[in-house]
Amino acid sequence: MAGFITRRGLLGGVPLGFAAGQAGNPLRAGAVAVNITPSLGCDIAGSMTNHVARDVHDELHARALVLDNGKARLAFVVCDLCVVAPEVIGNAKALIERHTGIPPRAVLVSATHTHSAPAAARLFQSEPDPRYMELLAARISDAVRRALRRMQPARIGWGTGTENRLVFNRRYEMAPGAVPANPFGATDRVLTNPGTGNAKVLRPAGATDPQVCLLAVQTVDGRPLCALGSYALHYVGGVPGDTISADYFAVWAGEMRQRLGGGPEFTAILANACSGNINNIDVRGSSKQYPPFAKMREVAAMLAGESHRVWQSISFHDWVELESVMEEVSLGVRRPGAAEVEEARRLLPADSRSVTERRQIYAKETLALAGYPNQVTAPVQAIRIGELGIATFPGEAFVEMGIEVKQKSPFKPTFLIELANSYLGYIPTVSGHRDGGYETWRAKSSFLEVEAAPKLVAAALSGLQKLRVQRRPAPDGG
Repeated sequence: MAGFITRRGLLGGVPLGFAAGQAGNPLRAGAVAVNITPSLGCDIAGSMTNHVARDVHDELHARALVLDNGKARLAFVVCDLCVVAPEVIGNAKALIERHTGIPPRAVLVSATHTHSAPAAARLFQSEPDPRYMELLAARISDAVRRALRRMQPARIGWGTGTENRLVFNRRYEMAPGAVPANPFGATDRVLTNPGTGNAKVLRPAGATDPQVCLLAVQTVDGRPLCALGSYALHYVGGVPGDTISADYFAVWAGEMRQRLGGGPEFTAILANACSGNINNIDVRGSSKQYPPFAKMREVAAMLAGESHRVWQSISFHDWVELESVMEEVSLGVRRPGAAEVEEARRLLPADSRSVTERRQIYAKETLALAGYPNQVTAPVQAIRIGELGIATFPGEAFVEMGIEVKQKSPFKPTFLIELANSYLGYIPTVSGHRDGGYETWRAKSSFLEVEAAPKLVAAALSGLQKLRVQRRPAPDGG
């Protein structure tokens, strides 16, 4: 696997193993939330058929945290979006470097994966508005610039907890004959989202990760400045199809502000961990019906309760090392063959701009993938904040990938952030591909080679190991 990994660069251009700052270089931090709500009339991402925005329930934001230890800077930006296209992230990072000097390799940009936000990449039959894409890149850059203007001396810490009542593997082994044919005519071994109360469900086809991860930043006099969380849970939903909403991620942010007593300078940010096969539906539990937006509030409150408990247990540091490496992994693309393309053309009507039958939807996806390259480059970022490790994946990673990285990482704890620095669709495990299911069906949302997951995990662990090997002690008082 090592042959697929290339080393791209280091945080801030500073060589690994730089001297651990000088006493008198205080840690500084700034955080902000910048509005990225689109105009009405945009396509909403998150469904196989397109929906158009007619209303806004809650505003969308790009939430940023910038850290500076006097030697290096590190920027996080988490967007209330389903996904963010690679070109938008690239343009945003170029703007950030131009205006702030922070190089692209020192910036992490990710999406929460709300399914009630504007298309910021081509997904199924939803198309992004080029004007919004340009605005989005500028707003992501603005978030970092505005966070920098809010920098102040700060203290930092991290911790983990557990909330296992909210996460369920959404792929299930079923009774014989209970899995319908997939859009390509084959029968999978598992079924995604079989429905609550389905008597033919046998058992989950994978794990869950209930770990609640929290990076906490406070002012030197103890006021909360930023809470950056990571949790492996897909969107919750319960949003009308024509309505914009940031889902439970933003509700959690509001809950954290209230519980911590955060003032105007406080920003809470919730990133998605490896949740490609995880949701909030207990198919063997209650089929309780919720009014719109109610379940996301329930989930956010429960998660914020544990996050708040973690915050209260954290020991804060006056100074920490900040380092990052970016790996690039070359991955193959599961492009369709000539016969598959011809069959897709045969299935589609003369006017296929908007189709609703599943086989036709995937026929459109087949034609789209016929124009894809044979290989793509996947960025994998590894970050060190003191004794905390953070690793990223550029798509919807299966939960088992995050669990493996956490178990094998030289940093304890290690947080995961998915949908970061690019968008390359679902990343099933090799066994997940063997089992089939929605997440593996070839589309713009699932096109990487079958061996992508182990290669990306290896890249994440390689980056984390480099940061551990080059570890230096913090100055006195850190």
